[in-house]
Formats: sequence, structure tokens, C-alpha cells
Amino acid sequence: MQPLVFTLARIENLMHQVSFDPAGMKGKIITNTTTVRKEALDETLAVFYDTINSGLAVSPMIKVIEGKGRIKIKTACSLTLCAVMLKHGIPVHPKGGGLVEVVEREPTRFTDMLMYWATTVDPIDVLTAQGLMNITGMMRTGNGRILGNLHEAPMLARDKIEDVLEALAQAGFAGVLELGQPNMNVLGVSVERDHVGLALVGGTNLMAAAKECQIDVMHESISDLTDISELKHIEELL
Repeated sequence: MQPLVFTLARIENLMHQVSFDPAGMKGKIITNTTTVRKEALDETLAVFYDTINSGLAVSPMIKVIEGKGRIKIKTACSLTLCAVMLKHGIPVHPKGGGLVEVVEREPTRFTDMLMYWATTVDPIDVLTAQGLMNITGMMRTGNGRILGNLHEAPMLARDKIEDVLEALAQAGFAGVLELGQPNMNVLGVSVERDHVGLALVGGTNLMAAAKECQIDVMHESISDLTDISELKHIEELL
């Protein structure tokens, strides 16, 4: 009988294996895997492109793996950002994943959240299966519900967090919804005393947007590690 493996343990194990160096664009990142039928690839990539340009993804870098009948698309997971912080000595702690309400293109609050330590299933996968998002609505009108996640770190690390996020942004890795102040709520969710909260967009927004466009996709969040050298900018693949 297989023991239960909680999502937090799986996340932390993957984070410790990340070797990505944003300055040199070298090393491995955490990726999500989306699988589509061959004939739906172009349509899927077009939706991915629009979602990335709307600021709802972590990175424009993707990997397409040809297969029999179905094709795998590897995309960056937002936990890569936390893993890079960890490599820089910031003890960041993943807290949970959920739905973020967006009003006039501004994230306002988490409306739903599942804690990583309390579930064996990825929270984003659970919420996606419920169909509670409205990602294409947000892209079209500025109002909707997107997937996001929340992390915590000691408040004294806030300046260092900003430095690492800036280095990641220069390498094309973004997706910060809010970096909180010490002891202050982040998008309506409380953080531990003497900590700051960091809310990030979910890399799974890409797949969820494709699903909303009635594309037949299968998905696995936080699936594995992929070397950044194997990924290409999505514009090269369109």
C-alpha cells in the first residue's frame, strides 16, 4: 500500500532540486505538463500566447514534445520563483493555492484556497476541475477569477525577495500578484506573525484558459523538472 504523500512534501522536494540561474539562463525549473491532440496544438498555443500576454503566466518559455496522437506542452510553474528564492537563502514556505478575484485588472482577494499541507491533491487541479475560474473573462474585460498561490517568508527577507524577483523578471519570469508588508494580509489571507506574504499567478492559468475555450486538454500540475535550455519562447513556435 502506497503511503499518502501530501502536496507540500512533493513541492518541497521539487523546489530543492531546482538549479535555475536567471542571470545565466541555465539549470532546471519546475514545469507543468499539458497534453493536447495534435490537431489542437496551434489553437492551444494561440490561447497560451494570449494568456501570457495578459500577464497570467510565469514565463513565455515552453517545450513541445511530439507524440503519437497527443502532444505534451511543458510550461513554467510559479513554484520555480520560490525555489530560486530558496537557492538565495530565503526560507520561503509555500502555503496554498486558490482562486483570485480580479476587478478592473487588479487582483483584489482570494475567494477560495486549499492549503498545501492539508491535501494530497494539488489545490489548483481541484479548483480547475470545479470550473470556478473565469480567466478568459478577465483577459477580455479585466474582470474575472484566475488561479494563484500564496507563500510566506520571514519579514526581514523582504528586501532580498524584491532583489530576487527583479532578477527573475529580467530573465522573463514574472507573475507577482502582491508582495505584502510585514504582518499584513495578502489578498485577504492572513500570514504568520513576523512574516510577509507573496501571491503569485498560477502557471496553470494557461491550461485553464484553453479549457475555457473548449479545447480538450489533460493536465498535470507541478509534474517534473525541465532544463531551461530545452524550452523555447512561445513566439518561436507559433
